[in-house]
Amino acid sequence: MFCPNCGTQLNDNAKFCNNCGTAMAASGAQPYGGYAPATPIQPSYGPRLVGFSQRINDPVFENLQKASFRRSVITGLIFLPIVILLFQIVPFFADDFTRPIALAVGCIVGGFGLVWTLVGGAMRASARTWDGEVIDKKITRHNTYDDNTSGVYDVHYYHAIIFRLAGGGRKKMQRKCQTGSLNEWDMMVYLNIGDRVRYHGRLDYYEKYDKSRDAEVPCANCHKYVDIRLDNCPYCQVPVIKP
Repeated sequence: MFCPNCGTQLNDNAKFCNNCGTAMAASGAQPYGGYAPATPIQPSYGPRLVGFSQRINDPVFENLQKASFRRSVITGLIFLPIVILLFQIVPFFADDFTRPIALAVGCIVGGFGLVWTLVGGAMRASARTWDGEVIDKKITRHNTYDDNTSGVYDVHYYHAIIFRLAGGGRKKMQRKCQTGSLNEWDMMVYLNIGDRVRYHGRLDYYEKYDKSRDAEVPCANCHKYVDIRLDNCPYCQVPVIKP
């Protein structure tokens, strides 16, 4: 079949046009020619902002990931001796907590912290990339009750975005927030139901396929929102992820 908007030839089961991003009807798009094409979307900055960016492969992001892992290793190595030294103070205040015990406990706690830091860095470095579509957004309220008065003493909200993966299955991205306002978590405002998204695991970054209506996009490094017309983030100078 052919895209009714730009005429690009597509696979019969294509859901989006690879060229312009137009969504295909469930029954298949009409042939291009002989039929009136669908009314084209009028984007804010033009159709050039439709498509996943290759800038994500810029060496600067690989260098940032390596630097982040090095910082994790250094933090863990610094944390280990500090914890051991702090535990050496405990015997001065607890007679039954001898120095050998303090040394052993300090090594265990510090070693656990080091392993946790290294595992976290390795998991971030090996996180996979996936494609999906936003199918739902939810905000749920959670009350914490005081056991003595049976009254509510704390209220927070869970903001969740649900994705249907291109390869099958679902993913849920969830954050704990203090209020039910959408603006408290920018991704709840930035991503809309129906958006086609690519998750870049190693950067923990969600990229829209169609950015043509966006005045700003989140930076893949510092995650601040920047003007999409810029080539580099004004805060950290890394490339802005756009076609």
